[in-house]
Amino acid sequence: MAFFIYPEFICTNFLVSATMLPMDTSQYYLGLDVGGTSMKAGIISADGTLIQTLLQPTNKNAGPQAGLALMEKVINLCIQKAGLNLGSIQAIGAAVPGIIDLKNGVILDAVNLTDWKNVPVRTHLETIFSKPIAFLNDANAAALGEAWLGAGKGAESMAFLTLGTGIGGGLIHQGKIIEGRHGLAGEIGHTRIEMSRPRPCSCGQFGCLEAYAGATSVLKRAYEALAEDFNKISDLHEPAEKKTLSCKDVFDAARNGDPIADRLVEETSSALALGIINILHFFDPEKVVLGGGMIAAGDDFLKRIRWFVKDQAFKECAQGEDICFATLGND
Repeated sequence: MAFFIYPEFICTNFLVSATMLPMDTSQYYLGLDVGGTSMKAGIISADGTLIQTLLQPTNKNAGPQAGLALMEKVINLCIQKAGLNLGSIQAIGAAVPGIIDLKNGVILDAVNLTDWKNVPVRTHLETIFSKPIAFLNDANAAALGEAWLGAGKGAESMAFLTLGTGIGGGLIHQGKIIEGRHGLAGEIGHTRIEMSRPRPCSCGQFGCLEAYAGATSVLKRAYEALAEDFNKISDLHEPAEKKTLSCKDVFDAARNGDPIADRLVEETSSALALGIINILHFFDPEKVVLGGGMIAAGDDFLKRIRWFVKDQAFKECAQGEDICFATLGND
């Protein structure tokens, strides 16, 4: 996830563009990424150069008060690690998951964080740090970063999917986020891709893309598959029995020819391809950019996704090279 603070957002409290305004290059800005598995902070200079990062694990079941306290801790530690003081930080940007009230800076509901409902993030951070606070959905923040400096640079339109604990999305057109009436445009993770035997999703519905292609889903399906692997042909049994099984294990095993892991990656790739095809057919963007922790799966994963898309989408909008990984990394 990329950290970017946009001065027009700080000044107006409403994000309108991915275009940077001229700023003093001696100034620093801090970005905070709140996730289901980790919380990250990053400090950038005014030209977008990443100066310092910090990561702390997130206990998704600890509740919002513990989460707010962790935000304070991560911000302070990142500033200290960079050798700076709070006075050198001009503003703080918070990229948060879930459904948000952009105007008031509140997380209304973050389904992958237990009991995170109506959490007043902006007010809390303003009170603690006395700095301007930019507040944005995490996928939209990452989308703007890729549109400004990353894989979507120069594209008039771009769709961004963040592949992590869940699946988020952001839509960019002419440098601006498409928010929609309720700020929910681009929530591709909660579009339906399965109707006949739909899997339950963390949002409470069934058949969502996230329930088939998010990291949590990959692991859930892996444990289900291993429970039926009576002959134990898969190398995934060892980490599963140790309760250390990760998505990385699944993708690594698939590359090494593990049949169960290969099937899991194939299912995940085809599910993501269906979500991307839906985006291509209703938005027709120049670029589809994939970010988040799961892109560490590498080129084989991307090739599978591209193959499914080219096989099933309208040929006019199914050019494989238009689907790519984010270039700003998971920072």
